[in-house]
Amino acid sequence: MVALPVSAQDIQWNLVDTGVLPHSSHGEGIEMRIQPDPVPNGLFGNENLDDLLLALCNHYAPSVIPFVQQQTDIEEPNLVAVRIVSGGEVGRYVLETFAISDGQCGGTL
Repeated sequence: MVALPVSAQDIQWNLVDTGVLPHSSHGEGIEMRIQPDPVPNGLFGNENLDDLLLALCNHYAPSVIPFVQQQTDIEEPNLVAVRIVSGGEVGRYVLETFAISDGQCGGTL
């Protein structure tokens, strides 16, 4: 859906799942699960990973937050989370949580 730059590769960042995320530290929130295609080399060690997570969050949050609120019983989520998953038999993931600010992603929690 959205192409964001990582190491000059053409990557499709596909929103593959959404839902409610019970977080042990920050309470209940909304999760966006995103899978890159293809998985870029060095993704999980990339020094710009935080910027990428925030950009993905802000790209999808305006439509995902109200959608999950309508589909579930979460009225006032405490956070929005982005989980990038690599997929495959032995997958990896990275999860970052953000405050919600005016339907967008605020600072990291």
